[in-house]
Parts: sequence; C-alpha cells; structure tokens
Amino acid sequence: MEVISKVIPYKRPDKFRIYPIGDIHLGVVHCDEDSLIKTVSEIQKDKNAYWIGMGDYADLVMPNDFKRWEGKILAPWMKDHVDNIGPTQLRRVDEILSPIWDKCLGLIEGNHDDNIRRYHNYNFMEELLILANKKGEVPYGGVSCFVRLLFKRTHAGEKGETHEYIIHARHGEGSARTSGARALAVLRLSQSMVNAHITLMGHLHGQEAPDIPQRILCKGGKIKSFETIATMTGAWIRAYMQGVPPCYLERWGTPPSTLGCPVLTIEPDKNRMELKKVRTIREL
Repeated sequence: MEVISKVIPYKRPDKFRIYPIGDIHLGVVHCDEDSLIKTVSEIQKDKNAYWIGMGDYADLVMPNDFKRWEGKILAPWMKDHVDNIGPTQLRRVDEILSPIWDKCLGLIEGNHDDNIRRYHNYNFMEELLILANKKGEVPYGGVSCFVRLLFKRTHAGEKGETHEYIIHARHGEGSARTSGARALAVLRLSQSMVNAHITLMGHLHGQEAPDIPQRILCKGGKIKSFETIATMTGAWIRAYMQGVPPCYLERWGTPPSTLGCPVLTIEPDKNRMELKKVRTIREL
C-alpha cells in the first residue's frame, strides 16, 4: 500500500474537483473514447481539477487469454498491431491522458495492468509512469493507496490554516453482479480504512455510492462528527453495443457499465464535500 501527499494552496471561496478515472479498457471498440476525451478536456480547462487513475487503463488482453480474447473487438487503430498489443495500447493511453498528466494525483494498478506484467513480462505500469512523468510528477499508487490532500489557505501573503482530506483508493476485485453487491463492496472497504474521508473503488464498473453512517469522534475533548463519502468509480467500456461483436463482458452476462466517472467536490474553507454523478442517454 502506498501513501501519496499533495499540498494544494487555496483561497477562501475555492472549490476543488477530483475525478477518479479508471476501467478505461482502451484498445477495444467498446471503449467510449469520445466521452473520455471530453472528460479529459473538462479537467484540463478547470484550474482546480485533479484526477486519480483507478487502474485498467488499457484492455491488454492477449490472444492466449482464452477466457477474454476476441480479435474482432479490437479498436480500428489496433488492427495492424496485434503482435504488439501492450506498447500500442500504452501509446494510446498516453496520447489521450497527456493533457492532464500534470493534474494527476497518482496511478493505481488494475488487474489488467498486472496480468500483462505477470504473464507476458511487460511492465505496463512502469512504462506508463515513465511517460506520465515526462509531463508532470505522477506517483505510483500501488494496488491501493492513501492520498493525503493538504489544503493550505493563503491570504495577504501569509499562510493560514490547513485542511487535510484523506482519500483511500483501490482498484478493487470480485465479480459482484447486482447493484446491492457492488454497494456492499465499497461500503466494506470504507469501514476498514476508518480515517479516510473519501473511499474510491473501481473494477466492478458501477457508480454505486452507499450512504455511510456518521462517525462520531472525541477530539481534543470535543465530540465531533466525521463525515465520509464512498463510491464506485464507473467505467469507460460499454458492455453491450449494437452492430459490433460482443466483448467478454456481454458473453459473461455482466451488467452494463455505468459509463463515465463521478466527480467529488471539496470546499476546504467550509469543510464540505459533495459527490456528483451524471447520467446521459447514449446510443450504444
């Protein structure tokens, strides 16, 4: 497990937005690249926006993966590179995310990223971090990490108070099929890391966000509430599409992905957090 710290100066009215982006699965036609590029542009234009990489940036499925491989679903830009899957998908991930590497709080490793390293001797995460760190300071988040956001207020040239927000982020695991099971998975995760203000979990391609019971603390002789947010972080791969061969998700009967990602807003001066989830009707 890794710990990442980031100091962010702020002024009283500032609001900061955190985008957890993962389960992209670039490399197959089912990846919604257009929506991803739109979100990248949104982050790039917002001076107070940051993002966390939640893993599975590329699909990285190899021909000898008899469970998942289907050559017919490769993205058009992959057709001439079937013998060079890892590096080709790596370059595409870097191409799309390049405008926002300087806003990345860290990159978590997903199971697809790990599998290509273990079974095909290609360290995708190491290569991605090399490219990312040419544009910014992007730390490795491991399989799971704490991200400490230290918001330091500045006014009249002097340093003011500091507000600490702790994010616990994990790519995730399991194969929960129902919304209730996915909500329970992220709820369980939030209860094991008790000092995290925000818990993020990917892998299951949903955006379930169960209400977390208020935690009561005794701090400095005072009884205080400790509010938390926990959410699944969505996906960018469409499990069901019309007019194209089915991907492994459809073949397994996996529920449709909740496309895109939630957005978390932090107002340090007000000690306030907000979770936003947008739903869009799309043609699949």
